[in-house]
Amino acid sequence: MADPTEPTEPTAVEDEDQPYDRWSRRQALSNRGYLVMAAIPFVIAALGFGVVALVSSGDEAGSGVTVRLPVSGWTEGSGGDDALIQGVLKLDSDHCVYLESGQDGTQPGKVWPVWPAGYKATREGDRLTLLDADGTVVAHDGDRLSMSGGFGSVGSYTGEPCLPDTGEVAIVQSQVSVAQ
Repeated sequence: MADPTEPTEPTAVEDEDQPYDRWSRRQALSNRGYLVMAAIPFVIAALGFGVVALVSSGDEAGSGVTVRLPVSGWTEGSGGDDALIQGVLKLDSDHCVYLESGQDGTQPGKVWPVWPAGYKATREGDRLTLLDADGTVVAHDGDRLSMSGGFGSVGSYTGEPCLPDTGEVAIVQSQVSVAQ
């Protein structure tokens, strides 16, 4: 009988190479390594968004939030109607620009203007700024505006933002000026 503490000679079966088993390979990384590799694109994206937010948060003039403003195709020098349009420039809770009409004790009401081509409005906090086609500041909320133009059906401006569903709108066909 052989001594169990003595080494034995290998048999022919043990000497043969084991077949390659593709399903039981060792992992190239630990589970933690795979987790880190999966998280790296998200970290890079978060850093990129942070840099973009930091760079774009400057305090340049006119850097406010754009307000949806209905505009027409009218441009300066195109002629127009002579109806007087007046009111105090306001911004409603939906961030739409309107004129509060009614002066000299008359019943106040909202007038929804359709501004000339190129006009824009921005909002910084609750402060509204109206800009003309050249980017020049025309007025701020609370200013009494005076301009000329006409009145027409809101149906003519389907697709423009911040207009009522029915009724008339004021079509601005002149320079907008602040009345004193």
